[in-house]
Amino acid sequence: MPLIKVPVEWLREYVDIDVPVSELARLLHMSGTEVDKVERAGDAWDRIWVGRIAALERHPDADKLFLATVEYGAGRTRTVVTGATNLAVGAVVPYAETGAKVRDGHGDGIAVLTLEPRKMRGILSEGMVLSAKELGLGADHEGILLLDPALPVGASLGDVLGESILHIELQPNRPDCMGVLGIAREVAAVTGTTVREPAVDPLRYGGLGDALTVRIDDPAACPRFAAALLTGVRSGPSPQWMQRRLVAAGMRPIDVIVDITNYVMLELGQPLHGYDADRLAGRTLVARQAAPGERLRTLDGVDRVLPTGTLVIADDRHALGIAGILGGEDSQIRADTTTVALECASFEGRGIGRSAVTLGLGLQSAASRRFALTLSPELVPLALARAVRLLREHAGATVSGAIDVHPSPRPAATVRLPVGDIARVLGVDVAPEQAEEALRRLGFGVTVSDDAIVAVAPPLRTDIAIPEDLIEEIARITGYDRIPTRIPEGPLPIHERHPLLELRERVRDLLVGFGLTETVSYSLIDPAWLTQLTSDGAPIAPAPLRVQNPTSVAQSAPRPTLRPSLLDTARHNLRHEPGIAIFEIAPIYLPRLGDLPEERWTVAVLLAGKAETATWLGPERAYELSDAEAILDGTGRALRLPRPERSPGAPGFHPGRSEERKIGERHLGVWGQLDPRVAERWDLPAETFVIELDLAALLEHAGRGAATAPPRYPAALRDLAIVVEEARAYDEVRQAIVDSGKGLVTSVTLLDLYRGPQVGDGHKSFAVRLVFRSPDATLTDADVERSLKRITGKLLHQLGATIR
Repeated sequence: MPLIKVPVEWLREYVDIDVPVSELARLLHMSGTEVDKVERAGDAWDRIWVGRIAALERHPDADKLFLATVEYGAGRTRTVVTGATNLAVGAVVPYAETGAKVRDGHGDGIAVLTLEPRKMRGILSEGMVLSAKELGLGADHEGILLLDPALPVGASLGDVLGESILHIELQPNRPDCMGVLGIAREVAAVTGTTVREPAVDPLRYGGLGDALTVRIDDPAACPRFAAALLTGVRSGPSPQWMQRRLVAAGMRPIDVIVDITNYVMLELGQPLHGYDADRLAGRTLVARQAAPGERLRTLDGVDRVLPTGTLVIADDRHALGIAGILGGEDSQIRADTTTVALECASFEGRGIGRSAVTLGLGLQSAASRRFALTLSPELVPLALARAVRLLREHAGATVSGAIDVHPSPRPAATVRLPVGDIARVLGVDVAPEQAEEALRRLGFGVTVSDDAIVAVAPPLRTDIAIPEDLIEEIARITGYDRIPTRIPEGPLPIHERHPLLELRERVRDLLVGFGLTETVSYSLIDPAWLTQLTSDGAPIAPAPLRVQNPTSVAQSAPRPTLRPSLLDTARHNLRHEPGIAIFEIAPIYLPRLGDLPEERWTVAVLLAGKAETATWLGPERAYELSDAEAILDGTGRALRLPRPERSPGAPGFHPGRSEERKIGERHLGVWGQLDPRVAERWDLPAETFVIELDLAALLEHAGRGAATAPPRYPAALRDLAIVVEEARAYDEVRQAIVDSGKGLVTSVTLLDLYRGPQVGDGHKSFAVRLVFRSPDATLTDADVERSLKRITGKLLHQLGATIR
């Protein structure tokens, strides 16, 4: 969240504060303006006092040094050697005695020095009289900071000059509070006082002719663009009071022109930028998109190629700066600048945020942080008039005229709030008069009509759009702490889980019950894995999406299938274990033209290696195709799926030991033995089995299969040895048996597969066990024999099989 520093002394300029700072912080915090902490500037000024120059004379052995006798209360005096030329007898100054810690005035102003007595040209200097820089109150080190003569000599400087600073964390939807004046409005609302607006001079728009032209080429990115032309501007340091406020708010003073633009930004929340008008080609300022390949050297001395879509402020010849983020080197105000084109514009927040990130996180400036929150265009004329007033007062500027381009003004938001909705949303009654008063305190225009409050939002509030926004405003000004805590009444709503979530949990329980272990892997994979899922590298899924800024190539593509994740997990685990049985339930990501990718939830199973190790109870056993089929069929029965249609073969699988399944036109998934050549690529056993199912398809058909009661009548078993051609798939044999069984064959189990001289070359024999059962009566031997006759007849005539 945005963090700003608000000096309380600055805040008092706009609103009366009659409560202690701690209470002020509490009131703001409880109204939704979160105060992170209260800092007191001057807490580090230990052993620094308000002193008075009691005597002043030249150093006997140095023409440029003076001996200052400093009185600092209770009869204490010390002699200080100083080179400052702005001292006089009776001047009130900050004095740091021996042992005090002060900023290094000759360095960057950040390093801290501990004062010790030392001789300067033979005379002992005890302590220092301090400049603004050495106190951390500004950048001035040319002379000693002269204090108000009314300050009590001998008082601790921190007690009389230190001030409290509120560190406030703002919600991203409150850009109107990014300035001290915005916080003043909040203080006035919670304390019931009024706000004093800063002094401005009305600007005279127009009349500039060719002296300055302003144009907007991209009104979506720059809805409002205003500028003023100022002549006779004098450069130099800004007033000490302004420098102190800038430092207290976290900014470094530079010169009067830049300081005033920063001061107005901190005061009102609206950034501004000044240009040397004599250096503008065509005396023009234009907001436009960067041209392809356009370059700009920014104020930090870096040559940048501006990405397409970057909004820039330019003249007739080239870009002058990156709009709302960073100025260009050619546009900066120089020491000899006397004519200033002062720009104040409104920019679309998301574009500024994207450009700041694209160009580097180092460009997250104070201005870009404000523009990224979408400031109200209504701030523009106020900020421009305020800055012109300060430049006229403190830089000698003369206003030649101003321009304001605002092609599509937006009306203020008007929201109708039924009074009854307040209690419904807050859970507590708020009197209509109290609600109206809360909104009026915040600057809303309020009328009451037909048991409803109609509120017109203040021009600077860009976050008000719906009735709930008004209820939030009423609640926070009334006081969140005043809303009573009470136990909710009434029946709890019935919790209804999403059907797909329910199915995921059910399938997870089923697979764990089958003895499988769940794995969780990254959704982003190495795209090279997808070329290793078939023996020839042909894709089994659409070309994957690519991540624009991946952390590594190994995580640069959202996976379009779970298969590579399972294969990689199995590869690593089989180095330490003899067998593995795992599953994963996760979404896959399939590209869609002109839209976000399709997120399709999928379940995948992998079996490889040893299913059982050798013990005294029996020999070891490897996973077989029947294990995978049992898991697949068991899941289908548990979910009560209709009988699926089967088609042999699937890309990346063994051509004779795999199949695709679907119900109607809906594809359920694929399963079977992995192609041994693919298994070799992944360092897996040749007999590796994989199941991959679409959970959405399972959900669509779950529960549609016929539910059957437990059998009431006994079963009859028969074994057959069926000889078929080598090319004939077992599934064709099984399906022919089931179809011709007329509902009496409830199970077909493959017992053995034989190839040898007894069946001849080009043939094989399937030994199968058939289970016969009728739901209506006990089957007789004659019933079973008639069914067997139909089955053998179909095998003979349809498949060309023979019975051994």
